[in-house]
Amino acid sequence: MGKKTLQFIVTLGLLGSLLAGCSSGSGSSNEEIKQLKQEIAALKEENEKLKQGHVPADEEQKAAENEAPAEEPEQTPEPASDVAVEVNKAVTIADFAEFTVTGTKFAKVVKPSKPGTFYTYYEAKEADTTYLAITIKLKSLLEAGKSADRFADVTVKYNDKYEYNTFSTIEDQGGADFTYTNITSIEPLKTATLLYLAEVPTEVESGTSPLKAVITMNDKEYELIIR
Repeated sequence: MGKKTLQFIVTLGLLGSLLAGCSSGSGSSNEEIKQLKQEIAALKEENEKLKQGHVPADEEQKAAENEAPAEEPEQTPEPASDVAVEVNKAVTIADFAEFTVTGTKFAKVVKPSKPGTFYTYYEAKEADTTYLAITIKLKSLLEAGKSADRFADVTVKYNDKYEYNTFSTIEDQGGADFTYTNITSIEPLKTATLLYLAEVPTEVESGTSPLKAVITMNDKEYELIIR
């Protein structure tokens, strides 16, 4: 039973009691009866509204306040798609680095761009393997020096499923030699030439299936289509 209905019944009961005792003809009883009749009329009107689905504004407000706010569904961020890069087109990563892929090539022996009298080189020893070399010119935009081997990671993917890791080397003495990236720091606003080498089967060189390199730099992936 609703609160308003109960109040209506109680009021009717009080009115009946007063009518039963009104034979005394007291003026005060007549006033009370008149007041109760007014209350009954108001309660009747309110009960009719409740039956018809109308709720007083103050009760609507209370009901709205008591309603728990609906929880918004959690938003799952979509993974960032790879950004395409092209040979000889610079890519700038704000406050980190500017890099340009200057070329890719297959070679059994990889030498510095301007070999000196004495220089380091890399040779694929197995008969059925060769190196895929990816050359990147990189300018540091950091505020302090950073080890050259920590700027990027490069992976080679052949036929959309075969993956080959790379190791890096860095040109020294203006391209006359190579040196190790893990002992070389690239200072702020300085430019260096790095090579990322993957030893791959000769089938990767001679085949016609898709070939690409994925360059990961500053937690973002860049995709270079080689063929």
